Amino acid sequence: MRPQGIATAAQWLSRGEEQLRRSGVPETAANAELLLAHVLGLQRPAVKAFPDRVLTEKERHHFWHLVLQRSRRMPLAYVLGFQPFMGIDIDVTPSVLVPRPETEQLVEAVLELAGKELESHPDKTLQIVELGTGSGCISVALACRLKTALLYATDISQAALQLAERNARKHHVESRIRFLREDIFKPEARGGGPWADFLVANPPYVPSSQLRRLEPEVLQEPFLALDGGKDGLEAVRAILAGAPRLLKPGGWLALEIGERQAEPVAKMIERASSGGFVFAQAEIRKDLQGAERVVLARRTPPEASK
Repeated sequence: MRPQGIATAAQWLSRGEEQLRRSGVPETAANAELLLAHVLGLQRPAVKAFPDRVLTEKERHHFWHLVLQRSRRMPLAYVLGFQPFMGIDIDVTPSVLVPRPETEQLVEAVLELAGKELESHPDKTLQIVELGTGSGCISVALACRLKTALLYATDISQAALQLAERNARKHHVESRIRFLREDIFKPEARGGGPWADFLVANPPYVPSSQLRRLEPEVLQEPFLALDGGKDGLEAVRAILAGAPRLLKPGGWLALEIGERQAEPVAKMIERASSGGFVFAQAEIRKDLQGAERVVLARRTPPEASK
């Protein structure tokens, strides 16, 4: 039920904050301001610039509807319908994970390595495979920055693929991304032997026993995209098992991982080197909070492994 007797932006903002606070939503002021900004079509700083603005009936109804959704601990990105990522807005729905700042570190690492490759071979068309694309945020962001790259975005969820394609069209990169319904545990984007320059993934990495301890908002995201099995590394094992079929000599594997997983993943990558398939020593990169978040490993070219 919507509050009665209030009309101005400042009044609705205050009431929205109160409702969110009672529901245990963190950062209530920021959340309320972002919701009202969305309703009014403004940037967040402008919301408080005109406190006496009288909201229309439609605006009041829309704002309170969003407040109630957020009060049920629905992730803010689901309520708004989008999440900023790498400087672009990515549409999201409850069928996909919400893009996170940590994943931007993964994209930045791939962009850095791709840039070095293109410095040496400026006319090369990089071929990048993403496993478990979800919203498409990684593939779309890479396509936006790497103007000549060709990407293969895979997922087992048809709903996720449809959303990812929508995001690609939104940012005008759909002609350079192939969306494939593939099982992340059988990562074969196409046949014909190893051919990918990059194999990129933000796989499920939360140990099953820890899922119920996550924040209420996270628990509304797809379990399939969170649950990494008993130790959180089941998907990583599957990716490493499939890597020889995809990653060509000199190609890079780039993975986002959970906290305290860097050492076991690095050891798994070392053990994955067999039968002529050899990874160089894994490189670990930290996120902005100092947690080890990204693992990079290059498939050693034949001449380097002799």
